[in-house]
Amino acid sequence: MKSYIYLLVFILLETVAYGGTKSITIVKGHVLSPRSSTIKLATVSDYITHEPMEYTVNLDASGNFKFEVSVNAPKVATLYHGNGSIELFLEPNEVLGMTFDAWDITATIKFNGSGADNNAYLNLFNQRFSRLNDDYVIYKMASLNPDEFQQLMRKKRQEKNEFLKMQKKNFEFSENFKDYAEADIEYWWAHHLMRYRWENAYYNDLEPPLKLPIEYFNFLTEVKISNDAAIYNQKYLFFLDQYLEFQNNRIRILLGANWKPPKYRGAEDYLDGSAKYFVLATEYYLKCKSKQTYTIGNDVRRFLEECTDENYKDLVKTEYKKANGLEAGTPAPDFTLVDAEGREVSLDDFNGKVVYMDFWATWCVPCTYEIMKSKELKKRFQGRDVIFLYISLDTNPDSWRNFLATKQPAGIHLFARNVYESDVARLYGVRGLPSFFLIDKGGNLARVPAKRSSEPGVYKEINEVLLAK
Repeated sequence: MKSYIYLLVFILLETVAYGGTKSITIVKGHVLSPRSSTIKLATVSDYITHEPMEYTVNLDASGNFKFEVSVNAPKVATLYHGNGSIELFLEPNEVLGMTFDAWDITATIKFNGSGADNNAYLNLFNQRFSRLNDDYVIYKMASLNPDEFQQLMRKKRQEKNEFLKMQKKNFEFSENFKDYAEADIEYWWAHHLMRYRWENAYYNDLEPPLKLPIEYFNFLTEVKISNDAAIYNQKYLFFLDQYLEFQNNRIRILLGANWKPPKYRGAEDYLDGSAKYFVLATEYYLKCKSKQTYTIGNDVRRFLEECTDENYKDLVKTEYKKANGLEAGTPAPDFTLVDAEGREVSLDDFNGKVVYMDFWATWCVPCTYEIMKSKELKKRFQGRDVIFLYISLDTNPDSWRNFLATKQPAGIHLFARNVYESDVARLYGVRGLPSFFLIDKGGNLARVPAKRSSEPGVYKEINEVLLAK
């Protein structure tokens, strides 16, 4: 093996760039009485990173335009021209056409092509309920008591649902848009009911969140909390944010000093399906951006095994890789350390064998548990080309030697000084213990990180690398 210096990058399977194969949606049209020579379309790449995507094109001599937009999942975009704008609903691989007069886009726009009915309804809906904007709702939150605000929101929710029911007779929606339109009403209502605790307190100089009787939250029994069909609606995502905060605050009050913040905002405690994976992907993304990846490696690997949304998986893979550095399929960084007898041992010494490598320390209780738990695993690979390599990051070599002498764990045991600042820990980006890596017979990283000795499927994982050609 050659010596390579990388930061730690996590790729469970093959390396995949975020987004996979891009789906292209065409947005085209004709502008009557143009107010400028350009037209702009703005959206975001996804609702986790919120990376802005802006397309600006020139109108041709006849006032025509055409955008080719990357759309991997249903999303909302805004079309801008002159002083006007209009909201659009886009789906992957559709061709949406339109014609409008630039002096009044919303009143004159006519849609054609795939997605025409979806967008015609969206435009009508936005015009019909333009008064119910954020400023209006916040004003009502500040000025109404809890019962009055709930009554108002129920009334407005009913008006919106009646409008949708009536317009379903006039338009033929795609399945995605039908889900979007229904969620847009339901979670607009639910999100603002949750938001009332904060806005009312803020505008009335009270300590937020406002303490409300538990009966106020009975509306949650009417709401589908984990709703796969709503995952592309931002109002639903806003609601999830408020809901998790509410649940965690409720438990915090119940437990008092015994309360500990849940991992990943309680996504695995309170959500399932797409909602859970959206929140987890968001949490992993934020940790990667802040370089806090040393605590999430095993959770990320499990996420990539279980999540069914390829866009979420690709995003997490890519961000983990950016934040860390080592990649499956690349040469494992070589190193030389000493064993308990003071003999030098290099990773290169094990060329032609599979290496299951464990970074650990005697002061790390989960580490010693994993070492003792690995006895049966070692027996199953006895006589086969698998090396169990243990690298201690102990601060005191005597503690390490005493553990080996007392417990006599099988395997090859090496010592690295300076804990996380040791050269080998830096090479492998180790910032948390235990950390496992699996290296194939050719000296390349095969799993980064590998499963722990106690985890289900660890035998299968090692065996697959062992049998790989």
